[in-house]
Amino acid sequence: MSPLKASTIEGCNSTLDAIRQSAKDFPNLRQFASIYAFQSGNPKAPSRYLIRNTPIDQVGVLTEKNYVPWGGTPLLDAVGSTLTELEHVAATHEDATGIVTIITDGEENSSTDFTWEKVSAIISRLKEMGWTINLIGANIDVEQMGKRMSIDDTLSFEATPKGNGIMLKKLQRSRNVRMNEYNDIWESNQDASVEKLREIRKEKVSKKDFFKE
Repeated sequence: MSPLKASTIEGCNSTLDAIRQSAKDFPNLRQFASIYAFQSGNPKAPSRYLIRNTPIDQVGVLTEKNYVPWGGTPLLDAVGSTLTELEHVAATHEDATGIVTIITDGEENSSTDFTWEKVSAIISRLKEMGWTINLIGANIDVEQMGKRMSIDDTLSFEATPKGNGIMLKKLQRSRNVRMNEYNDIWESNQDASVEKLREIRKEKVSKKDFFKE
């Protein structure tokens, strides 16, 4: 994502602002954020969390100092490791739901720990719990990649500053719609068990097209 560095930083900060507003609009839904930058080939800029499971009101901004894109694409290791951690964190809360967006401008080419099958299994488990997981890609067959990871909601974008900006705005709109849906489910089923809420989210929300206008 190096050629898109400035527009990516701007778009991510705009998305974080939208999540902050969402937290105000839906005070019953505690919202946390994580951003994981994945890359290989430069020991000085390894794959790492830029934000890690942090309450949104405590999240700062991305800058050119903390976002340094570089090199290869260890996509499977990034998705597998972060979702494994999120799954463990979610298990410590009575009812946790995630909206996970994976953005890449290249094919998997340097993972060592996770396979397509392992990542697909993790994503399938989270979808059963009513999580929303989507994939956005440039310079790849994003639908085919999504199928290999059991991701139904995919979006292609043009790897230019303009295309990057359009994609990030679409992501924000889609996320806002999904948060409204999650909040409506919670308000309409406050006495339901955790298992029932997960079932409702899976049936009413997770099967919907995340990026549909």
